[in-house]
Amino acid sequence: MLLDGTLVRTRRRTGDENRPNYSGKHKVHGLLFLALTDEHGNLVWISAAKPGRSSEITTAAITRSPLAFARPGSAP
Repeated sequence: MLLDGTLVRTRRRTGDENRPNYSGKHKVHGLLFLALTDEHGNLVWISAAKPGRSSEITTAAITRSPLAFARPGSAP
Protein backbone atom coordinates (compact mmCIF):
# COMPACT_ATOMS: atom_id res chain seq x y z
CA MET A 1 0.00 0.00 0.00
CA LEU A 2 1.16 3.50 -0.83
CA LEU A 3 -0.30 6.67 0.65
CA ASP A 4 0.66 9.86 -1.17
CA GLY A 5 -0.60 13.42 -1.34
CA THR A 6 -0.96 15.73 -4.29
CA LEU A 7 -1.86 19.38 -4.67
CA VAL A 8 -4.39 20.11 -7.41
CA ARG A 9 -3.94 23.69 -8.58
CA THR A 10 -6.94 26.02 -8.55
CA ARG A 11 -7.47 29.58 -9.66
CA ARG A 12 -7.16 32.28 -7.05
CA ARG A 13 -10.41 33.93 -6.09
CA THR A 14 -10.50 37.52 -4.92
CA GLY A 15 -10.89 38.30 -1.26
CA ASP A 16 -9.88 36.39 1.85
CA GLU A 17 -11.96 33.24 1.18
CA ASN A 18 -9.17 31.60 -0.81
CA ARG A 19 -6.27 32.30 1.57
CA PRO A 20 -6.48 28.81 3.17
CA ASN A 21 -5.96 27.30 -0.29
CA TYR A 22 -2.53 28.90 -0.78
CA SER A 23 0.33 26.41 -0.46
CA GLY A 24 3.51 28.09 0.75
CA LYS A 25 5.49 24.98 -0.22
CA HIS A 26 4.39 25.07 -3.87
CA LYS A 27 3.69 28.84 -4.04
CA VAL A 28 0.32 28.28 -5.75
CA HIS A 29 -3.34 28.02 -4.78
CA GLY A 30 -4.82 24.54 -4.70
CA LEU A 31 -6.52 21.71 -2.86
CA LEU A 32 -4.74 18.79 -1.22
CA PHE A 33 -5.83 15.19 -1.82
CA LEU A 34 -4.45 11.98 -0.33
CA ALA A 35 -4.57 8.81 -2.40
CA LEU A 36 -4.11 5.21 -1.29
CA THR A 37 -3.03 2.69 -3.94
CA ASP A 38 -2.29 -1.02 -3.87
CA GLU A 39 0.98 -2.65 -4.96
CA HIS A 40 -0.21 -2.68 -8.60
CA GLY A 41 -0.97 1.05 -8.65
CA ASN A 42 -4.74 0.67 -8.52
CA LEU A 43 -6.57 3.38 -6.61
CA VAL A 44 -8.03 2.03 -3.36
CA TRP A 45 -9.14 5.24 -1.66
CA ILE A 46 -8.97 9.02 -2.10
CA SER A 47 -9.58 11.64 0.55
CA ALA A 48 -11.87 14.61 0.48
CA ALA A 49 -10.26 17.88 -0.59
CA LYS A 50 -8.35 19.74 2.10
CA PRO A 51 -7.05 23.34 1.96
CA GLY A 52 -3.76 23.70 0.08
CA ARG A 53 -2.03 25.09 3.16
CA SER A 54 -2.41 21.70 4.89
CA SER A 55 0.67 19.49 5.10
CA GLU A 56 0.45 15.92 3.86
CA ILE A 57 1.60 14.38 7.14
CA THR A 58 -0.93 16.34 9.22
CA THR A 59 -3.74 15.58 6.80
CA ALA A 60 -2.85 11.88 6.86
CA ALA A 61 -2.87 11.89 10.66
CA ILE A 62 -6.34 13.44 10.98
CA THR A 63 -8.00 11.82 7.94
CA ARG A 64 -9.90 8.58 8.48
CA SER A 65 -8.17 6.53 5.82
CA PRO A 66 -8.55 2.74 5.54
CA LEU A 67 -4.99 2.43 6.86
CA ALA A 68 -6.09 3.93 10.17
CA PHE A 69 -8.39 0.96 10.78
CA ALA A 70 -5.92 -1.77 9.80
CA ARG A 71 -4.45 -3.97 12.51
CA PRO A 72 -0.64 -3.93 12.77
CA GLY A 73 0.87 -6.70 10.67
CA SER A 74 -2.21 -7.14 8.47
CA ALA A 75 -2.95 -5.73 5.03
CA PRO A 76 -6.00 -3.47 4.82
